[in-house]
Amino acid sequence: MIISLKRSPNAMTETKTSRTCSTREAAQQLGVSVRTAQLWVEEGRLNAWKTPGGHRRILVESVARLLGEQRRAGAAGAEPFQILVVRESEPDRRALQAALTALLPDCRVFVAEDGFEGLIRIGQRAPEVLIIDLVVTGLDLVRLVRALTAAERGRAMLVVVLAASDADRVGLRCSLPDEVVIVSTPVDGAELAALVRVFLRNWRRHDEMGHDRQEEAR
Repeated sequence: MIISLKRSPNAMTETKTSRTCSTREAAQQLGVSVRTAQLWVEEGRLNAWKTPGGHRRILVESVARLLGEQRRAGAAGAEPFQILVVRESEPDRRALQAALTALLPDCRVFVAEDGFEGLIRIGQRAPEVLIIDLVVTGLDLVRLVRALTAAERGRAMLVVVLAASDADRVGLRCSLPDEVVIVSTPVDGAELAALVRVFLRNWRRHDEMGHDRQEEAR
């Protein structure tokens, strides 16, 4: 979120030196890449404004807020969210893993090269997010996705199916539950990461509300 501040020259100088930092400085404090910090500004997670020369300045208060959220999550001992990517093409699989790892630093991104490995990983620990190609050796995709979305696991799973053609996407939409997300390929890593982040944010909020209700019931 970019905001515009109109102040006197002296006030602007004070704001720059005492209340703002550069994108690189914010990224270093938060332990993420500069690109991730830029995306967080665009998504509104960090508040920023631009100087007359076009340089982005991030408000220190918003950096401190995010740092506080990270520390609280760590203090609570929460496990990082897990994302499982099932793609048979190694270049596509590794590229998507690298993109999501950089854009979602609070997640652990695992990969599987075929359906058998994917099923083993899901059985070991069901991920919060499953990203899977339409065609994967060893899997009946529609049957698998229906089983995952219908299972009573105590928490939701975001299932994202990757499909190349319009015809495939239309067919999947008719065959899969409404909550399944269908994404076209080639995959836009930034858009996919933004979608995942919204889901995880809602998941965390729902989980916290559940804990609060349990505490009130005691």
